[in-house]
Amino acid sequence: MNSVSITGGGYTAEVSLLGGQLLNLTHHEDELIVPAAKTDGSFAGAVLAPWPNRTKGGSYTYNGVEHLLPVNEEATGAALHGLLIDLPLRVISEKESEVQLAGWLESSEGYPFGLDIALTYRVSADVGLAATLMARYRPEQLEDGAPETEAPLVEADDSVLAADGVEAGDLEASEGARDDDDVSPGADEPDSAGLSAAEPDSDTPDADAADADAADALAADSDTPDGDTPDGETAEDEDLKHDLAASASEDQESAAPDAAVADADATDTEVADTDVPDGEASEAEVRDADAPDADIDGTDATPAQVPQTAPFGAGFHPYLTAGGASLRECRLRLPARTMLKTKADGTVTGRKSVSQDFDLTNGPLLAGRNIDHAFTDLPEEGWTAELIHGPSGFVVRMIADSPWVQVYTGERIDRAGVAVEPMTCPPNALNSGEDLIHLEPGKWFRMGYSIEAIRAD
Repeated sequence: MNSVSITGGGYTAEVSLLGGQLLNLTHHEDELIVPAAKTDGSFAGAVLAPWPNRTKGGSYTYNGVEHLLPVNEEATGAALHGLLIDLPLRVISEKESEVQLAGWLESSEGYPFGLDIALTYRVSADVGLAATLMARYRPEQLEDGAPETEAPLVEADDSVLAADGVEAGDLEASEGARDDDDVSPGADEPDSAGLSAAEPDSDTPDADAADADAADALAADSDTPDGDTPDGETAEDEDLKHDLAASASEDQESAAPDAAVADADATDTEVADTDVPDGEASEAEVRDADAPDADIDGTDATPAQVPQTAPFGAGFHPYLTAGGASLRECRLRLPARTMLKTKADGTVTGRKSVSQDFDLTNGPLLAGRNIDHAFTDLPEEGWTAELIHGPSGFVVRMIADSPWVQVYTGERIDRAGVAVEPMTCPPNALNSGEDLIHLEPGKWFRMGYSIEAIRAD
């Protein structure tokens, strides 16, 4: 079995067991993403971690140590889109409308940080497709023997559509409003933008309470009814489910805010030199590992030091399509106010306010626009991107809350779709340190997004 399929609420999704790549997504007969089989080598539907986009020259320095990553883009000499694309995952739990996958990313010469990786995909009528990624740094040097194999993902609960633990109440309120939305090209961004819902009232439970409720529900749900155990599931998997469910109730302070950047899958993305001169942030500092307080048996032997944190970034790479319609007939609405200037190898050279062909705030036609840029200054409470087919009014809506997103109009796949890629950091973040996440051992990070179809009445 190389992939699994889930179906519910009129949606069907196919997910690869290599890297958790989203291979297909349809609503009834309409494609919502360009099938991966039609976009060979373009990372269609890929999960991007432990870094998204490009790392210049395939090298970076972290905590004073230089690391060399495998270069997988010869034209630019860059390391592109992380290490998950070929990572074998196994099914931890499978239902008709939901699948949980997990795997272990071993430390390597270029990325010497062992990570538990967990993914959940779920489809339903009210949300569409909800995808959630979780990652945990687990230093192998601290393990007694071989590391645990895979960690399961928390249920694809509505409260974890994106990182930083968006409250379930917020999302439920937005879903209720979504039913009443009138979606029309060029309209103002709807209040039903999922994660960017209206402010909750004072009766909304706080995040800790919401997470605790989610954890209780997950722990209860992890027991398979009637004594049945899904194929391949073990007692260890059950223990890990409970462990991960418990993590949903922990304070998420250890997870740095999601920032997002997407990849640049085309040629030089440099734009006019009238921008703010320097968009590179200095490399983020990390704490030195603490020395042990005492040695066993009174000796002075010091255990081997392990990195205090692991550098991490993540994202997703779906190519949106409005039922296969030509991009010439489609509009793209995205509430981003700033874009980056980058070179082809991922080097960030500056940033500017969106303007002309790169101003997507009012949903302009994509005809004649060639875009391959990272955007930021998105609404902090969450944002939506909408691909709108003008003649039919058919809308494909993405909801996320990452502070970065890459937009690519798909020239390498003959503009069959537009990549809208929520990401946690800009290009080359392993070098710049901008919005780079520093994973602490044992603490889970999570992010996610959703895609839904909206039809005009």
